[in-house]
Amino acid sequence: MAALKLAIYPRDARFKREAELLRRIQHPNVPLLLDAGDWRHPNGFSYPFLVMESVEGEPLYQWAARRNPSQRQVLRLLAQVARALQATHAAGGVHRDVKGDNILVRPADERLFLMDFGAGHYKGAERLTDSPLPPGTPAYRSPEAWAYGRRQVRRRLGLYVAGPADDVFALGVMAYRLVTDEYPPFTDASMEEGRCWQPGGTGPRPPQEVNPRVGPSLDAVIRHMLPLNPEERGTPEELAEEMERVAERAGPEADAELFEWETLKSEEWPPEDLADAEQLGHRARRREREVVRLAAEADAARRAEAEHQKAEASVRAAAHVARRGPRRRNLQGPLWLAAAVVLVGVLVLWPQGKEPVSTDEQFTVAQGPPPKEQRDGGVTYVGDTALTSSHSLVQVPLGKGVALEVPPKPLPGQLKPDANGRCHKGEYAINGGCWVKVEVSEQDDCKGIRNGVAFREGCYAPIFPLGREPTSAPVKR
Repeated sequence: MAALKLAIYPRDARFKREAELLRRIQHPNVPLLLDAGDWRHPNGFSYPFLVMESVEGEPLYQWAARRNPSQRQVLRLLAQVARALQATHAAGGVHRDVKGDNILVRPADERLFLMDFGAGHYKGAERLTDSPLPPGTPAYRSPEAWAYGRRQVRRRLGLYVAGPADDVFALGVMAYRLVTDEYPPFTDASMEEGRCWQPGGTGPRPPQEVNPRVGPSLDAVIRHMLPLNPEERGTPEELAEEMERVAERAGPEADAELFEWETLKSEEWPPEDLADAEQLGHRARRREREVVRLAAEADAARRAEAEHQKAEASVRAAAHVARRGPRRRNLQGPLWLAAAVVLVGVLVLWPQGKEPVSTDEQFTVAQGPPPKEQRDGGVTYVGDTALTSSHSLVQVPLGKGVALEVPPKPLPGQLKPDANGRCHKGEYAINGGCWVKVEVSEQDDCKGIRNGVAFREGCYAPIFPLGREPTSAPVKR
């Protein structure tokens, strides 16, 4: 499956910038960019679009609210975010909007994806607004960014340039929220709530003080991301290594639930807990046993289905791939053409001839932090205006109108998809033929699979009817 992201305003320049940044990042915790371009509406305006790898996952905080994760699970999840940021920074980019809503967790295997690079930036990219502060979510903005914005009002210092340290700080805020069910104090030191972020301040309360179930090692990792001095924050690589090391070496205590179990009925909750419960769906730092039980059953079913599909694919590969063939060159780079077909079906969702709104904003010091329920919502406070819609993600089935470059057409005798463009369960429809993914230790081993093709870090073999050999010679490239 693929996800289509379409701009709701014509000529949205952020899409070109996002596409270029995604092209530079090749990492298992970042969705793969499959295609990008412009769709011309009948009104004459062009709307940029991106086609990306589809991720079936839950937003991080939602995932945690329906489960009672252990410290080891949390460390491994945070390490994946740090690795994704490491790859982003190595590509010369910054994400600029790291937060819970932009992290998806795939329940079947707890693989995590860093999403939505629409607010991202990379070296040499054009600045799209004249706002002093770049786009981002206020609760995750670093103290130094807020301080720069206040000084800019008085001194006209120019535009603040977010760097890797800003992403690391945002990761720390996200980790703090994940393990305590609450945000640290708002990070603008000019606010009453944010005085702890002033130079020489104490910083936020340690996570372990807010939630006693947070162990010393996890507490230390999170605090390592939140110093006032950006130079004292670890790099994503250092943090990932630290998290992975702690998760690997921690004893059985790291597998204990991170939150207490709920013991009261909702009508018995104290009044001071009701406001948090309204936003969280539960009392802070507590979990409902029945909710967690149902989520665990659903996760087990997803894992079983994934294992079943993997086993079924292996059986099909063993049945249909008879022997190894001559070595062939790996072929990469899918060509995605289904986007235009999908766009025709969603014309009514997009504005007719509406020009993009201005994304420039006059910077002013806020009168107070945003309400708690808004701290993870949206990507604006000062800076860019969000120009994408929640309706702009459309699922595009692979093999149904999608053309891949390898091979250009079905091999003689190869099984073909049904009238709906689908093959059997566990098989992939590619260019009018049915293919099965073959498990190989390294992608280079695919060269030895007869008629096998290397695609998207996997090896695929054509499927032929049982009891007959393929009539074609190995495809030469």
